[in-house]
Amino acid sequence: MSQCTSGLFAVLLLLAGCAVERVSVEPEGRLEVLDALERFSSGILPADWALEGAGKAFEAHLSVVVENGVPALRVSNGEDSFVVVRRTQAMLLATPYLSWGWNVEPHGAGAHPVRLVVGFFGGNPESGSWGSQPFAWLGSALPPHDRALAIVWGDSALRRGTMTLSGDRPNAAPLYTARGGRENNDLWWLETVDLSHLYALVWPGDDLGRVQVVYIGIAAAAAGERPPSAAYVSDIVLSR
Repeated sequence: MSQCTSGLFAVLLLLAGCAVERVSVEPEGRLEVLDALERFSSGILPADWALEGAGKAFEAHLSVVVENGVPALRVSNGEDSFVVVRRTQAMLLATPYLSWGWNVEPHGAGAHPVRLVVGFFGGNPESGSWGSQPFAWLGSALPPHDRALAIVWGDSALRRGTMTLSGDRPNAAPLYTARGGRENNDLWWLETVDLSHLYALVWPGDDLGRVQVVYIGIAAAAAGERPPSAAYVSDIVLSR
């Protein structure tokens, strides 16, 4: 065996021995993505979660609190952008409904810097199979994905239900505005969206029957010249 081949074999063994955890849908068709007290109260990122971006984001920008009587994950943005997601294994059409609660602080113009993010894999006809990407985990904490969607809080309640495509940035995730408006800040809101419907709106040529939901989580954009703003998120659930 050549040195190159033996090195490759060693890497494959390492990957096999350190399988990355993903959470699957329960038999009743429900996947609880976020229970803030159960998953984050220890102060250590759970094994089936991934963090990418600001190195100290977990300590500085993520904390478990009780906001207006609701246990929640407080997420605030800072100097650098970051994303924290739970790696999931779910078929989109089998569990299309995403529900969560959020309470958002005022943030100024534009969408709030803290938003939900969902990653998909398998529907894009130009993508290969998951198994054809043995090194896809290297260099990124996020699972391999060929589509991504961000669900945001807008600066106006009138933007609710709109989808914004970033035409000038082809790799940027489309933004779906689930709620917004200053009059709705600092209050708890329960949301439910049909991810299969949103997916079909943006990528109508994809095969919905092959789409997997491979991660669900929260992203925070860099504050830039604006003061940081926080959002409280609770009870993220994927269901049928």
